[in-house]
Amino acid sequence: MAGKIQLLSDEVIGKIAAGEVVERPAAAIKELVENSLDAGASAVTVEIRDGGISYFRVTDNGSGIRGEDIRMAFERHATSKIRRTDDLFSIQTLGFRGEALASIAAVAHVTCTTRTKADQSGIKVQNNGGTIESIEEAACPEGTTFVVRDLFFNTPVRLKFLKKPVTEAGYVSDLMMRLILSRPDVSFRYVSQGKTLYHSAGDGKLSSAVFSIYGREMLRSMHEVDGHQAGLILKGFVGVGESGRGSRNHQSFFINGRYMKSSILSAAVEAACRERVLSGKYPTCVLHLTMPYDTVDVNVHPNKLEVRFQNEAAVAEAVEAIVADALADKAPVEQPDVLRLTPEPPPTVPVTVVRQPVTASETAQPEAAVPPKVEKKPTVGTEIPQKAAIPAKNPPIPTPSAPADKPSAPPKTAPNDAIPAWKQPLVMRSPSALAQHYNAEPAAPPANLLKPTASLVSPIPVQQTILPNDQTNMRIIGTLFDSYILVEYADNLMLIDQQAVHERVMFDRMMKALDQHRCGQEMLVPMIVSLTRREQQLLDEHARELADIGLVVEPFGENEVSIRSIPMILGQPQAAGLLRDIIDQLENERGVVSLEKRRAAILALACKRSVRSGERLNDADIRELVSRVADKRVIPASPRGTPLVVALNKTDIDRRFRRMQ
Repeated sequence: MAGKIQLLSDEVIGKIAAGEVVERPAAAIKELVENSLDAGASAVTVEIRDGGISYFRVTDNGSGIRGEDIRMAFERHATSKIRRTDDLFSIQTLGFRGEALASIAAVAHVTCTTRTKADQSGIKVQNNGGTIESIEEAACPEGTTFVVRDLFFNTPVRLKFLKKPVTEAGYVSDLMMRLILSRPDVSFRYVSQGKTLYHSAGDGKLSSAVFSIYGREMLRSMHEVDGHQAGLILKGFVGVGESGRGSRNHQSFFINGRYMKSSILSAAVEAACRERVLSGKYPTCVLHLTMPYDTVDVNVHPNKLEVRFQNEAAVAEAVEAIVADALADKAPVEQPDVLRLTPEPPPTVPVTVVRQPVTASETAQPEAAVPPKVEKKPTVGTEIPQKAAIPAKNPPIPTPSAPADKPSAPPKTAPNDAIPAWKQPLVMRSPSALAQHYNAEPAAPPANLLKPTASLVSPIPVQQTILPNDQTNMRIIGTLFDSYILVEYADNLMLIDQQAVHERVMFDRMMKALDQHRCGQEMLVPMIVSLTRREQQLLDEHARELADIGLVVEPFGENEVSIRSIPMILGQPQAAGLLRDIIDQLENERGVVSLEKRRAAILALACKRSVRSGERLNDADIRELVSRVADKRVIPASPRGTPLVVALNKTDIDRRFRRMQ
């Protein structure tokens, strides 16, 4: 009687191995191209149909396969690249496991035509599902050509889990992009559905490879990196500022010519570029690391995309230092303007300044020059108390002195009496008062203020959903941290989150336009944007969903697209950034196909294009945001579910100051 544990047949073993190595057409193409590069090819052509599912061909001008080796080439764990165990710890070739060709042949119809330089004629081999059907002589040029048809024809379950042909073609495009960047000395030609998408020069210059992928505009905006430290040589390009992207998909690392994904290297580059990328963006990079082969382990996974370093900390430190040095003379990037609710006032319009009365001790001090940062946009408020002052980061403790005479109040006019306080024009605080506090030397606070007590550290109760009912009793006080608008209402101090309110306004506008099918606004002058082939394929794949939100993009040139229509809520200056944000999201989310995902896409755009925390607002924007909250024209929560308003009650504040027992 046979036992329960049995040896698997060669057919089953082959299909299991194929599942690890050949996940999709792009994985099979990767293995064959790496074999071409190991064979010394200087030119490689990749052609696909239907995303590589029904057909792909890899042609090279490498050394070819000898006739006596052709059968062995299709066997599992048969390779010419390693011999001993020690070879695994110093791998200098892209392929070494001896699994790829056998795994591909096990799940497809494979035709191989090859000839070496020493042979007068070539050899043609037909392998169907892992079985060699025929071997015959054939006329062919020096090198090797693999034609693979009907991938996964005998594993319908795996075939079922492949994506649409256009999506699979996108994976192949991404692979070809990495291959071109990995070997600038090799001329790659990539053809999809009969159309040439990539054709690199193969002149050995990394700049030429970057140009063939990203275009001239991107190449000009990137900074060259060239340095060495601790036995590591780092060369390539880094893009910061406007070149930053919303994901890490445009970070390419190559270790000894092999494309690798490494969170360690990503973190090191991002640390070096921290002050030079826009908020929420990641630096782009094409970096080649050259290091001793025995200090890096590439035998981690069959797909050979993961790596282990012998000394991770030293590698990360070296990469960060070299990149930081390359960017040393580059100024930190300024955050771009956001989409405003109201237009910015012209700079020539005079601003009314209400100067505050000061004490005799204050007038004795000379008036300091106003720092440029403060003069640009002072904090705003509707009323300035007699002793009001904007505290510095460490405000001095005032010395008691005789109170000054109270100035007479300015006369009120009849029109202003009829206008609610919260709708009256905002006035600026005195710039000179700001300057005094910025230049004042802070005094040490009394010792008892540095000792926290239970009552001091206890939190003030807050009401997170309170919205005003009586607009006439509202008074805008000013802003706090350039993030919150302070409003006095009845017995409450309301803190309005400017970013949350703006996100809600933007989101509601875009959702309303989407529901009414009037999102798009045709541009008078189409905007031209440089994109990679992979990015263009993503836009083609999701053209219908993008048109629903008003974004229409058409091909224009080899590496460019033309933006014909944009969402009505955005202006032309926002178009290029919007397009790149959408591409980053499509790459991360793998598409916007459902109503819920479309809603999430609009939410992401609203958040990215809204006022940020820490962004100074002009007077009109502050009034508009407060007006929307006061008139209850918005839902009392942001699209992400955070409150728009937090209120502190006067009673609780009095209790905090121990004014109530």
